[in-house]
Amino acid sequence: MEHHGHHHHHEHIHDVADGASKALWINIILNFVIVAFELSFGILASSYALLTDSLHNLEDAGGMALSLFAHKASKKEKNEKKTYGYKRARIIAALINSLILLMSFAFIGYKAAVRLIHPEAVNSEMIIWVASVALVANFIGTLLLFAHSKGDLNIKASFIHMLSDSLNSAGVIAVGILISLYHWYFLDPLMTFAIIAYITYESFEIIKSSINILMEGSPDDLDIKKMKDEVEKIKGVSSLHHVHVWSLDGEDKLMECHVRVCPMSTSEADRVRNEVTHLLSEKYGITHLTIQMEEKPCANESLIVKS
Repeated sequence: MEHHGHHHHHEHIHDVADGASKALWINIILNFVIVAFELSFGILASSYALLTDSLHNLEDAGGMALSLFAHKASKKEKNEKKTYGYKRARIIAALINSLILLMSFAFIGYKAAVRLIHPEAVNSEMIIWVASVALVANFIGTLLLFAHSKGDLNIKASFIHMLSDSLNSAGVIAVGILISLYHWYFLDPLMTFAIIAYITYESFEIIKSSINILMEGSPDDLDIKKMKDEVEKIKGVSSLHHVHVWSLDGEDKLMECHVRVCPMSTSEADRVRNEVTHLLSEKYGITHLTIQMEEKPCANESLIVKS
């Protein structure tokens, strides 16, 4: 006997989706404005920092356009070809965005190393006010994405992009001020390395989570052994085994399992199934559950069948 359980929260998801889409659109526009602004004045100021920041913002604009496309695609209805829908489009976009960001940092890091060896004089005053305008725009974009980044790896990747831009702009301002005061040109590449180190750490966290989801690994916040103990405390349950738990997009958790019960009537079996479903849904956040109930023991009743 098999049972499928579903836990829906579509209205909340659609509300969040609308807000996230608007935030992405605004950020894409902001980034293109910043690119044009920094590129123009970066050439006038002979500032490598501004030119680098403009290229970084251009890459971010493209990355967020990818995020927006994936965000829209993930909301498409399920069909015969995609029975789980398109939710993993967001995870793929998050992974691609993070990898692109790391590759761009490799290029920026190389250029910063060259600048550290061969410092160049720049127009510090122009750097300060141009970077200040960019900081305000980036900070607005970061705030818009923050509220939507907590449960969505795709949006989080875009949030990290904007946060890196804000930090980069703040670093450019600080460097511009110090260069103006003390002519410490070596601070420009040093600040770049500090920003790269921080954003690389954040990006690796997204990459790790994305790969775990794509490999259908168990969600990090789920303790399967504890879950087994909880289920087996339910009256009538003898064993929980053959467990598979995975996530579509970092939010929805799916589960398949076998539940062996003591000999009982159909109505009692329904009670047990409902209790198991309620426990796994309410306590462990399982949104899609398939239970195979049985009275006779399986040949292998391991929690995870390894072969």
